[in-house]
Amino acid sequence: MNAPNQARTLADVAQKPNGLGATDISVDMFSAQGFALAQRIATAFASSNAVPAQFRSVVIKREKQGSDYVDVEVPNPAAIGNGLVALEVAQAVRMSVTAVMQNADVIEGKLRWSAKFVIAAINASGRFHPLRFDIANRGPIKATYKEKGQWNRDQRKYDMIEKEVEVENLVCVAWTLPRSVPMPGNIHTLAQAKNAQLPVVESAPVSMKMAVEEGWYAKPGSKWQTEMKHLMLQYRAGSFFGNIHAPDIVMGMGHTTEEAVDTIDVTQQPDGTYAVDVESLRRSGMSPAAQRAEQAQQSEAPAAAAQQVDPQAQPHHQGTEHGETTAPDGQSAAPAQTASKSGPLSESEIAARLNAANSSDELNAAIALIADVPDPDAEQRLTDLATSLRSKFERAGRRARGAAPSVE
Repeated sequence: MNAPNQARTLADVAQKPNGLGATDISVDMFSAQGFALAQRIATAFASSNAVPAQFRSVVIKREKQGSDYVDVEVPNPAAIGNGLVALEVAQAVRMSVTAVMQNADVIEGKLRWSAKFVIAAINASGRFHPLRFDIANRGPIKATYKEKGQWNRDQRKYDMIEKEVEVENLVCVAWTLPRSVPMPGNIHTLAQAKNAQLPVVESAPVSMKMAVEEGWYAKPGSKWQTEMKHLMLQYRAGSFFGNIHAPDIVMGMGHTTEEAVDTIDVTQQPDGTYAVDVESLRRSGMSPAAQRAEQAQQSEAPAAAAQQVDPQAQPHHQGTEHGETTAPDGQSAAPAQTASKSGPLSESEIAARLNAANSSDELNAAIALIADVPDPDAEQRLTDLATSLRSKFERAGRRARGAAPSVE
């Protein structure tokens, strides 16, 4: 048996993960042992009073006994089933089962996330800058809603009574920028971002008028009628943002496809451990254009070094009227960037820098140049390119981090 601090080989880990026996099983809804384990876990949660009522085996209901109302414990036959659903969702969204249970409600047969969970998932995804909320007061308005009245025996339904209420029509919009676009320090409001022609991503507006007309305002104990309405507006706007612009993040599907295709080659070392070539991972995550730009830089490097030693040894060949230089292999190379160039770079020049980035820091430096591009269409194309390159750097980084040379 390996000592506690001794490195184990990949074969050891595959046979006995984490030092446990090979008979250990994991939750799997489509295998007999895995499903049995899931039922045991759901049963354990059902015995706890630290989870919401829909997951408990016994719930408290208020019933009338004689002339008084008393709290009575009644069984909840759906507890185990709800727990199994929470287990499967936890696996899908890669969260703990407890976190899923605490942040999801069972409404009309569906698990629905709380607004604060949706906002947290979006902010933690890395796809956007943290959400910001813009609240404007458009003055007092009158809004109408319908309230349930008395039972109508003839029509066999409740009469709906129309009521009117006067409210300050506050309107809230959740907005942000894609992570690939730097957030300027002088931008604090949605109007400023739009005036600066930034690629704003925003939710549908949520207003107090909407809250009244949708019935949220008139519900018993509604927070929309109190000073918490500002918080309720932000919660609802954040939910709207997630449902439209990031449903894959909220549903836990943000990295499924990438992780399914991300495989790496490892090499066994003399001591029995395994290692990976990080440089090969970096290059595999680069786009073909970035690889060509890197090859061009590598071919230009020897010529530049020779010119520094003997300027006469490598004469400078002028290319066409566009000012291209000729590489040592006779191929036309991209124009060299000089520090003396004034004004914003062109779209092609920034694209070349993005593609030639060899690290996240170099990519971020190139991304900062996008804000100076005057053409919105060109800015959007460069932003899309930067987003694609950033994703590939992140995938390469995850592969490199996942390929540890040994397992303690």
